[in-house]
Amino acid sequence: MIIRATAKLHNISRLTPIRNESVIQGPLPGEWYASLVSTGWKRGAAIYFVHNPSMLMVIVLGKSIKKAMVEMPDRVRALLERNGFSALTQAFELDTPYEIFATYNRNILSNMTQMKFSLEYSLAIEEELGSAEIVRIEDLYLDYLMGGKIAGEEDYIRPVDQLRKLMRLDIG
Repeated sequence: MIIRATAKLHNISRLTPIRNESVIQGPLPGEWYASLVSTGWKRGAAIYFVHNPSMLMVIVLGKSIKKAMVEMPDRVRALLERNGFSALTQAFELDTPYEIFATYNRNILSNMTQMKFSLEYSLAIEEELGSAEIVRIEDLYLDYLMGGKIAGEEDYIRPVDQLRKLMRLDIG
């Protein structure tokens, strides 16, 4: 599993950024981009992972990417199963060893920055930030609209539509 973490996340996790400019060969297993997001009011931080090319997003509370990688595969599995995409779980290769690299794709990063603003607000307005709230936010972001170069010929894409396309391709 390829994880591309931002420079800030590398610094906080005390990792040396390693550059890997290999291009993903197909839609799955793809690669995951990771960045830090504030949860608001003394609640600390969280790491949000966005899958390229499906743009699926999961949140893990905490600042350390190494600790987050223990929980991240289970969060992805749960998100896919909750929303009827369990057939794709194996194709994501969540049980393979992970490698953490530096980010390089500005198109993904620009969409993640836009998502971060909305996500910080969603996290900050929660009175409590437990598992149920994180699950609700992850499910909500399946309908998040993304545009720009990442959408290709379409004006906008949504992660749920990308997952439906993968289901039609019978990748799972």
